[in-house]
Amino acid sequence: MSMVKVRAAVLFSVVAVGTMAGVRITVAEQDQPSPQIVSLGTFSQFEQVRQPPIDPNTRFEVVSIKPLADDTARMLVRMTPGRFEATMPVGLLLRQALQKADYQIVGAPGWIDTERYSISAKVPEGVPNNAVGVLLTNLLKDRFQLATHLETRELPIFNLVVARSDGRLGPDLKVTSAECSATSKERLAAATAAAGRGERSAPPPPGSPDGLPPCGFVRNGAGIAAGSGRTIADLVPTLADVVSRPVIDKTGLTGMYDYLLKFAPDSARSPGLIRLLSPETPVPAGDGNAPSLAAALQEQLGLKLESARGSVEVVVIDKIEKPTVD
Repeated sequence: MSMVKVRAAVLFSVVAVGTMAGVRITVAEQDQPSPQIVSLGTFSQFEQVRQPPIDPNTRFEVVSIKPLADDTARMLVRMTPGRFEATMPVGLLLRQALQKADYQIVGAPGWIDTERYSISAKVPEGVPNNAVGVLLTNLLKDRFQLATHLETRELPIFNLVVARSDGRLGPDLKVTSAECSATSKERLAAATAAAGRGERSAPPPPGSPDGLPPCGFVRNGAGIAAGSGRTIADLVPTLADVVSRPVIDKTGLTGMYDYLLKFAPDSARSPGLIRLLSPETPVPAGDGNAPSLAAALQEQLGLKLESARGSVEVVVIDKIEKPTVD
């Protein structure tokens, strides 16, 4: 069986500059009752952008790491010219450095998602934005003694398929209008060009929290996944995070779609990224009649997840230690 190719979604925001692979994700203020992520672009779309090669030995010049006693403090990560700052569990930095989803990381100790650190580092002059992954990887190796190796394992996966035999889709999955398709392509082209220049893309325009996001964007939160002018492939990483398994697009649907998926947050197998970003925020009760994820997929989008098995590349954590603080 051929190995399932899985790409993790970007796991946090780099404020004021672009993130890895040119994808910019804005995380809403953490004091909101339901944290959400709004993003433009996906890995597959931005992988075509030519980024300058990165020396694998690129490192932060000066790093300060301190334990954070206040576990209610807002999590953040910020990279500005010459400076990197983060206040969060090291697990989020690990996921960003490895570019792997939770189900692709094996053997990590529980403390990486519970103990927070305040990290401040000097970014070497002239280092491009796409060096973030290398910088974080070397930071984890140097200060947290990270050691890993890759394995391919046979694991449970899900195939995303059209639920009805006649191919009819659900009421909340619609072909994007020609106008929005054009706008989405323009915004994606602008974001891709900005990433190629090492610049950040424009912030998302305002949208309705309870409906579709602005054209060309996605909105993911506890119990909601929405996109406007996006492909089905853009929905896949969100579903994978929610169900904590690889999800493979087998729908055969091409082109751009608008989708709005609402489900009971507690029906998910895994709390996923949203809960890691804001563990102190209770999962909103939302609509007491909200369907499970499986029911919502079929009723609202006309799609379903079918269980399967596939070969998945995983990162095995051989060693990671709590850092020596300074």
